[in-house]
Amino acid sequence: MKIIHATCTLCQHFDSNRTNCQLNRQEVNPLDYKLPKQCQDEGRFMRNLNVLLESYHYYTIDQDIPFGWEPDLTKLPKDSDGVPLFVYTKRGLERALPADPRVPLVGDILVGVKRIMTYQGQREIIFDLGVDIAKIEAERAGVPLHILPEEEGCIGIQELKAAYDHKARKVSQSKN
Repeated sequence: MKIIHATCTLCQHFDSNRTNCQLNRQEVNPLDYKLPKQCQDEGRFMRNLNVLLESYHYYTIDQDIPFGWEPDLTKLPKDSDGVPLFVYTKRGLERALPADPRVPLVGDILVGVKRIMTYQGQREIIFDLGVDIAKIEAERAGVPLHILPEEEGCIGIQELKAAYDHKARKVSQSKN
């Protein structure tokens, strides 16, 4: 059995939007091994089972990663075409949780499910771009936006919103 090197990204207490530990109430390095090991030893580490193990959970920085190593997607649910349903988030690779169970998820083996279609992705988009832009993106994708009470009125991060606006203008100009 392989040893798994825990990181904060694997812990339920990790807030990936703010890169802090909600239990310890401190900023953390998401890929650090020391603090999660300490939390495991003290019984505070709670594994988020939606986060998939990646190479750095099996191999530390001083170990070689075998050529062709890939994350195990075999246990993930699949879309109607048999493509595994995962989403890339700030935590890493995660099992895609539908934002709305009535809207079927469509996977892409290279880039995963569109973030706006997932519960996790909606949390990140609301935090990064604010509720107003998240509503636009959800409408474009044809999925309802589910805003949690603590997200009401979230305005997003100005730099990310500016980058989003710049990209949206370029797309609009290229269509014209």
